[in-house]
Amino acid sequence: MLYFVQHLPNWKMTPMPNPTVALRLNEDTQNRLKALGQRRDRSPHYLMKEAVEKYLATEEALEAERDLMQARWERFELTGETVTHDDVKAWAAGLAAKSDHSQS
Repeated sequence: MLYFVQHLPNWKMTPMPNPTVALRLNEDTQNRLKALGQRRDRSPHYLMKEAVEKYLATEEALEAERDLMQARWERFELTGETVTHDDVKAWAAGLAAKSDHSQS
C-alpha cells in the first residue's frame, strides 16, 4: 500500500507501513513455532506469515473451484447439456494421440 506525500512543487511516493495483526497462541504452539524457527533459521513471525499465505492460497483456490462448479451446475440447469462418458473417452484419446504425434 502506498500513500502520497505532497511537497510543493515536488512530491514522492512513500511506502506505508503494514498494520500489525495480533494472534493469540497457546504456550505449546508458541514453543513449537519457536523450535521450528530455530531449526530453519527463521523467525516465528516469518513462519506465521508463510503459514497464513499458504492457507489463503489454498482456501482461495478452493473458493474459485466452488465458484466454477456452481457456474457449471447453473449452466447445466439452464441448458440440460451433458457429455457422455464415451464422448469424454474419445476426446481424451484424441488428446493423447495428438500429444504422442507432436513428440515424434
